[in-house]
Amino acid sequence: MNNAANFFPGLSLRYKFILLTTLAITVFMSIIGYLAVAREKNILYSEVEKKGRLLGETLAIPIINDLIYERLGLVEEGGLIDNYILEIFNKKDVGLLYIAILDEAGKVMSHNNITEYGKVYADPLTINTLKADRTTVQSMPAGEHQALDFGIPLSIGKKRWGILKFAISLEKVEHEILTTVKKIILLTMVLLVMGFVIILFLTRRFIGPITQLANTMEKARGDYLDIKVDVRGHDELAVLGERFNSMIERIRRANEDLKKTHEKLVQSEKLASFGVLAAGVAHEINNPLGGIFNCIHMLKQDGSNPELRAKYLDLVNEGLDRIETTVSKLLWMSRKAKHAPVDMNIKNAVESVYSFLDYKMKKAMIVFKNEVAADLHFTFDVHDFQQLLLNLFINAIHALGNGGTLEVKGYRNDSTVSIEVIDNGCGIAQENIGRIFDPFFTTKPTGEGTGLGLWLTHEIIRNYNGEIAVESVAGKGSRFIISFPGQGTA
Repeated sequence: MNNAANFFPGLSLRYKFILLTTLAITVFMSIIGYLAVAREKNILYSEVEKKGRLLGETLAIPIINDLIYERLGLVEEGGLIDNYILEIFNKKDVGLLYIAILDEAGKVMSHNNITEYGKVYADPLTINTLKADRTTVQSMPAGEHQALDFGIPLSIGKKRWGILKFAISLEKVEHEILTTVKKIILLTMVLLVMGFVIILFLTRRFIGPITQLANTMEKARGDYLDIKVDVRGHDELAVLGERFNSMIERIRRANEDLKKTHEKLVQSEKLASFGVLAAGVAHEINNPLGGIFNCIHMLKQDGSNPELRAKYLDLVNEGLDRIETTVSKLLWMSRKAKHAPVDMNIKNAVESVYSFLDYKMKKAMIVFKNEVAADLHFTFDVHDFQQLLLNLFINAIHALGNGGTLEVKGYRNDSTVSIEVIDNGCGIAQENIGRIFDPFFTTKPTGEGTGLGLWLTHEIIRNYNGEIAVESVAGKGSRFIISFPGQGTA
């Protein structure tokens, strides 16, 4: 059934079943009809042949007697036989085309058609019958129909008196065969209609649930799992539907658990990133905080001077603004915001992420270069973009150790936006390059890394249909290349 169904690749299973079953019924009925017609034809032909043999052998006896009487001069020559021949020929129920009596040389002695008298027949049937001891039969054309030609030897013992020839038309037989064919065609049509109704019922009963299950499975692709198959009955299809519903429910629950786990992992990585930022944040707060304490100390000593008081209060306000800005940026990064892509300037976004790590890089004597094109824009969620850059920067800082260069490049190639993060640190061993984006994989000592940073970066990039590749040589540094397609031109 599967091989046959391959001939109709564009049709659904239901229509394939209907088409193939209808075709099978048609072929089956055609074979049955052909065999039935052939059998009916053989029976009718045999019946006509049997009737012809019986008629010929029955007529042979009185004809031989008349021939003997004529030879003995007891009856007038030809008169009795001619009348007998015409009487037989005129019987319409027999269906004779002609009837003739020939002598031992094949010369016509009597015929239903008077113009045939005296003619000598030399056809194969006449020649074979003159030599044979039994009735000879062959088929012959008779206008639009066929006929059976009979040759009966007129003999007693070894004495031959000639032969009796006649032909019986098969017109009635052919009409009966045609009637049989029409009946078979009508029966086939009736069976096809009945079969089609049964097929429709069967397809609705058995193929319908399978089609519904297939459509439901197609809808279940992706995250759309709030679907169920309508289960009816208690047969195998119903069991299949129930198990599918149960599987969908398990997948839905597993997806929910996976999303929760994913959110926890992302949050834990963010917390790990904030741990790295802590020193820089402390520096950003401590500097203005120290200035504020100094201003307060000076105000306590000489707070009556209006000019000094205004000057120190302005410095206090400026320091508090710097602290507020730093804390706001930190809180804004840590909050769980909704996914909201906006058009952003990549160079500015890179600079914003660098500002969180500025203190740590300067302390480690790392030179930072922002080589992103000034007019390069991109549609992205700001939190996602800062998170992936932060992970790459932290990874580069660990690779650089003390001293080195961290460079960011950004450019457009046709409709593709590419960003490169390059460092000249320790690099990645070749055996580890294929694993760096796996969750929990890290080469750092225990307690110094979660192994989730690059994995989270890879997940964020993949959510935007982007790609990330890495080129690295141990001891020479690494290059992370991020590409996002379909962003149009600047």
